[in-house]
Amino acid sequence: MGHFDLELVLLLIMGGMALSMGYTIMLSSSSKNILQRLVVYIILAMMNSMLLAPFIYLAFPGLISIDRAVELALLIMVVEIAPFLISFTNSMFRNSDVNRGKFLLIFLAFFVIFDEILMSMDFNIIISGTSYINILHSDPVRGVFQSISSYWFVFPMSIEMFFSVFLMRKSFNKASLIILATQAAIMLFAPTAINNGIWAYAAVFISGFIMTGLFVFFFEHLYRVQGIRGRMADYIIMLLFAYTIMMCGVFLWQIYSSYIVFSSGMIIDMVVYIRAAGDSGYLNSGKKVYWLANRNWSFLFLAMVFSAEFFMGAAFDAQYYGASNLVSTLGLVSIGGGITGVISSSIYDFFRLFADISLSAWFYIMMGIEMGSLVLFKIRKTRDMETKIRLSFMLLAYAVYSIIIPSFVVSNVSVVPFVGWTMGIGSGGGLAPALIIPMVLTYVISGILSLLFGSRQLCSTFCTAPVMYQGTFYDSMKGFNKSSGKAKSLTMNDHAGRMTYRVVSNTIYAMIIITGIISWLDYNHYLNITIYGTDPLYMLYLFLFGFLWYAVFITMPYVGSYGCINTGYCHWGNFNRFISRFGFFRLKVRDPIQCVNCKTKDCTLACPVGNYGQAGSFIEKGEYRDSRCVGIGDCVNACPYENIFYYDVRHFIKERMKKGSS
Repeated sequence: MGHFDLELVLLLIMGGMALSMGYTIMLSSSSKNILQRLVVYIILAMMNSMLLAPFIYLAFPGLISIDRAVELALLIMVVEIAPFLISFTNSMFRNSDVNRGKFLLIFLAFFVIFDEILMSMDFNIIISGTSYINILHSDPVRGVFQSISSYWFVFPMSIEMFFSVFLMRKSFNKASLIILATQAAIMLFAPTAINNGIWAYAAVFISGFIMTGLFVFFFEHLYRVQGIRGRMADYIIMLLFAYTIMMCGVFLWQIYSSYIVFSSGMIIDMVVYIRAAGDSGYLNSGKKVYWLANRNWSFLFLAMVFSAEFFMGAAFDAQYYGASNLVSTLGLVSIGGGITGVISSSIYDFFRLFADISLSAWFYIMMGIEMGSLVLFKIRKTRDMETKIRLSFMLLAYAVYSIIIPSFVVSNVSVVPFVGWTMGIGSGGGLAPALIIPMVLTYVISGILSLLFGSRQLCSTFCTAPVMYQGTFYDSMKGFNKSSGKAKSLTMNDHAGRMTYRVVSNTIYAMIIITGIISWLDYNHYLNITIYGTDPLYMLYLFLFGFLWYAVFITMPYVGSYGCINTGYCHWGNFNRFISRFGFFRLKVRDPIQCVNCKTKDCTLACPVGNYGQAGSFIEKGEYRDSRCVGIGDCVNACPYENIFYYDVRHFIKERMKKGSS
């Protein structure tokens, strides 16, 4: 038999085993008594014996003969089944049916995964021969994880998942079916499955985008239902943990060619899957979790989503630019030099790696697809046409201004005013004399736009923050602004909130001034102060917007939404909001009397940054003006009388033209 014919036979056997395992998972899920569970035990034990005995025969040549291997397979099956036959007999004589569903799930998970690993190792030995046997003998851990990462394990696992979901499709609700089917699809596109560069390249992006789609589904589902069953809440967290390990494993595999972490993530993913699929009622059980009332769960959810996204972005970058090229551009340093040196270099490498990945093009692309999808949902739900237009411009600005131009069009964006200074001073690099002119022009351009249209030109359009905050799910997290003590203080702008704003904003400006001066002196050779060779001003930018920004975002359940505005740590936004105070932008009402008669004051409740004085100002002045108002538009959309509208330079020009023509 030729090599191709042999591999074809093995593929057919693999498919049959996968379908059998999928059917067994379905049987386990539907088993109601000990007799039905016994059938599952027998099938699993039989499969295990059929795979374990051949493994011993193949992996240890000469240890046993084929006849002894057959006898060993029968012995293994008897030993594994015996305890359950005894339990079955006792139950029959006692006329009782002890619920052993939990043990069955453990047994099912162990043997399904163990059998698939054995099958993969058996087939790898048959295909690769002594080369794989030598790996198993010299480095068993490497041999096992190499088998787990190969298509002999990955593809049958995916087939099992798809087939069992299909068989049990009537037992799950729509949301559960989508999640389980998506798990199977992600498993199918494991980049390590086939030793081929084209497959690896395609699989990294395909699996990543499928995973991104699953996250979007999570966000929109949570936004719509508000509350989910406790077991589903636990399942989502466990699944996100598995995906974090898997994406981290993909990144490490790209860098170090190591399969261990990725294979471990797949095992965790399968355990999580079998826990849900092995009991059809599991995902629909448990006390409801209302995530807007559960800060701890919401924080854990955001942290797990971001962790998976972070490593997904890293894997995208490594695949697109090449792993070695990516590592060479990260600016990491060797860890060493005594305890102090180890600690300081480790801290530097952590922040540098974190920031370089979180500010990279492919991380932005992935986040844009994910968060942008939620913004599209928001556009559909928004009543105010101007808000629809602004949200559309916001997505366009994110794609063009934050990704396409700086990452794929202009080679040195730091010399381009406005484009190369996305977060103001520091984001274009150190304070080199050659960068001062484009930096000053950046502030002039942005300042003029804020005078004309208000700071919403930045904080609700050009900045990446509004894409992250203004989608349906994240917009609804403004509910934490009033339920969390710290968030309430910041958004209510009380004494403690104002003190926090002053301290944080002044500290940030002081740090920028100090590092800016050092940076300028360094470039002019008066000083030579760097952080492991990195300009201090640029390092401050990496810390503030490559790390702290995401930390504030993830901790929304505790500090509230739009922490960049309410805490004052975004110096770029602070500048534009200050300039906006002297410009044309404000909120106006068509009829102040309508505000007097309004009983709900929905405009104040809708504001995500805590501008709660709108109604009183509308009644007294017919308009509202505050530096924290960045034109998000929730108040306009929330007004039941469509009474509120934006006012900026466009309206000013129209008024002057009307007066001139009259």
